[in-house]
Formats: sequence, structure tokens, C-alpha cells
Amino acid sequence: MNSHALRFALPSLLGVLLFLTPVPWDGHLTIGIGIVTSWVRALMGDYGLQLVVGLTMLTSVMTIFGTVFRAGWIRRHARLKDLFAVPLVWLLLRLAGMSFGLIYLFQFGPELLRSESVGGAVFVGIAVNVTAVYVSACLLLPLLTDFGLMEFVGTLARPLFQRVFRLPGRAAIDAVASVVGASAIGLLITIGQYDRGHYTARQACSIALNFSIVSIPFSLVVATVAGIEHYFIPWYGVVILTCLLAAWITPRLPPLSRKADCCKSSAPAPLEPEIRAGSLLREAWRAALQRAEQSPSLREFFATGISNLAFFLFSVITAATALATIAALVVFHTPVFSWLGYPFIFLFELARLPDATAAAGALFSGFLDQYMPAIAAQGIDSAKTSFVLAGLSVCQLIYMSEVGVIILRSSLPITLLDLVAIFLLRTGIALPVLIVGAHLVVR
Repeated sequence: MNSHALRFALPSLLGVLLFLTPVPWDGHLTIGIGIVTSWVRALMGDYGLQLVVGLTMLTSVMTIFGTVFRAGWIRRHARLKDLFAVPLVWLLLRLAGMSFGLIYLFQFGPELLRSESVGGAVFVGIAVNVTAVYVSACLLLPLLTDFGLMEFVGTLARPLFQRVFRLPGRAAIDAVASVVGASAIGLLITIGQYDRGHYTARQACSIALNFSIVSIPFSLVVATVAGIEHYFIPWYGVVILTCLLAAWITPRLPPLSRKADCCKSSAPAPLEPEIRAGSLLREAWRAALQRAEQSPSLREFFATGISNLAFFLFSVITAATALATIAALVVFHTPVFSWLGYPFIFLFELARLPDATAAAGALFSGFLDQYMPAIAAQGIDSAKTSFVLAGLSVCQLIYMSEVGVIILRSSLPITLLDLVAIFLLRTGIALPVLIVGAHLVVR
């Protein structure tokens, strides 16, 4: 095996083992990066909350310097400018996230914000764990993207993705990384591939909003929270079918169908060469070796990982904690989503789902945070209704407390109105499929 083959095989194999291979650990199945994440979480120990709140403070202070005072030492550095010179709305979100964190940490101010059901759930239950995932995953993510695995898998998957989804074959690795690892990992891969000119705007947006599916471990957590874990295998089968159907339909409709079919640099779509019959595996191997020949040095490898990590820590975490806190307050302590769902009570009753009022009130809550429909299902006695709400937690895909923040802060040409439109489209596609699945599976 020559040097190029080794440069492809060894890092890519390590990436597959870490991100894509289920392994038994501590009495249950997980993936290698999950084990690394648990080690990072253990290193954080009892100071995870303090570290997260400290991160929100650092982010907010740097953003004030970069945005309000327009500090030259930030604006002259392209990466610092991208992270800390932001529009006003992002500055306000970062200040809100810092404020919410300080209120919970020091236990002062409004009781709801310092309660375990709001502040504790957001900063301890979500933010600390998500930070541990980012630290471990971002530093190792180039193993999947920079040594030829994208080219190898993409070539093999090209016929399916081209014919069914009108997407490049390399999009398969984004989808697999999301399902087995985490949706944020798949998103990061997609954004990086768009920035490098491997995807057009239409392709990147379609992949990001249809294949950044929440991971299998998270799906099991959703099913457990909703009280339907004993239906997990058939429920997850219905969820995957629903997501594939949505991925087939939504790119063919506005707003995704109207995105430009050119790359970030305004270059036309990169062409994937035709593959002769019987040569698919050979072509995949050749493409992987060509990429491995240009693979990064050790220094470049860690520079890419640190750049990925900085994006998540400074652009995502603080704004996401603000949005997750607001989501918890709005969904569980105001009637807003009950009002939005009121017209759909009749639909749930027509579908013969019990607790129609509670289910309709949770219908759109997933837009703010992915946990919300599943948490609402906890208070519902009907397994069929919980089946549907748990499915929405996974299939709606777009939630502002993480995915929405990542996308809006990225280079992808997607607006907030686009996210709302696609969320509603996915909900409209997913709901009838999940209802039929609930009646077929739950007896």
C-alpha cells in the first residue's frame, strides 16, 4: 500500500471508528466520540456550569468590543471579525444568554430563570453537555472530511443521491455523521464543504435542512422522555421514512428550489464525472487517493479543528442558551403555542388521537427547541399521541436553540423566513405520516 493509500485509509478508518461505529460502553451502545465526550465531561467535573457561564461572559465582552466599540485589533483579524463583529440581534442574544447564565449561577433575579426547570435544564442539562460534545467532536472532525472519506463514500452513494434527492453523493457522509453522531456534526461538514466550493447554494441548503437529522442516541432519549421507548424500533423506522420523504419533497419546493445552483464564489455547480458500469468502486478509490494527496499536515489538521471549535463555542453556545431559555419560558409558561395550535385541535380529533388539545399546543413548539414536543408528551397518557409528538421532535429538524443559530451564523444563504417556511413544510409532511404510523404501530 503506497503512502497516499495510507494517508487515506488510516485517518479515515479512525474517523469511521470514532464517529460512525456503534460500540458497547458502560452497559449500552454508543459511538467512539460519545466516549471521548464523556471523558471531556468528566474533566469538566463540577465546574461545567461555571465554564459555560464564563464562556458566555467572554463571548459577550468580545462581541461588545468588536461590535459596539469596533476595536481595530478584532476587525483587522478576519477570524476574530467573523466571530465578534456581528449584527445587533446577535449581540442582544449573546447578552441575553450571559444574563440568563449569571442569574442561574448566582441565584438572583426572577424565580423562573433561576429554577431547575428553566435555568437548570438549559445550562446544566443542555449547555454543559453540548459544550463537551463540541470540544471533542470539532477537534477530530477533519478525520471525516479532509483525508478522502467524503470522496470515497460520496462516489459510492452518488447514484442514489443524484437520482432520488438531486444531490451530490458526498452528501451521504453528512447524513450518516448526523444520524450516528449529532446533527451539529453533519451541519458543520455541510457548511465546510460549501465554503470550500464542493456544494452549490441549493445543494448545501437542501442538505443542511434535510439531512442534519438528530442522532440515534438522541432519538432514543426522545422516545424515553415521551414514554414510548418500548416502541423505539418501529417508531424510529417511521421517523426515518418520514425524514426521507421530507428530504425528497422539500428541495423541490420553494424556498429551497429557488436557491442558486452556483457555489459560494459564484462558480457553476461542480460536476461529478459519469461513472462507467462496473467502475464505481474503482472510481471511489481513485477520488479518495486524490484527496489524500492534498490532505492537511498535522498543524493544518489541528488548525482546522480549532477553527471549527471556535465557531461553535463563540458563535453558537451563548445565543443558543438565550434561545433555549426563551423557548422554555414561552412554551411552558405562556399560552402562545396553545393559541397557535388551537386551529389544529380538530385535525388531531379527526385523526382519533387522544389529548388533542395538549398535542395541538405542542405542534409548533419544536421550532424553538427540539426537546419541547417530547417534553409535552410526558404529560399525555396516550401512547399514540406521544408517538406522534416524539416523532415531531426528530422530524421537524429545525430548532432555533441550536440548528437555527448555526445556520443563521454560517455562510449558507438561508434567512429566518426560509427556516420558518421549511419548518412548516416539514411539519405538514411529517404529521400525516406519523399519525398513520402511530395507528399502525401502537395498539
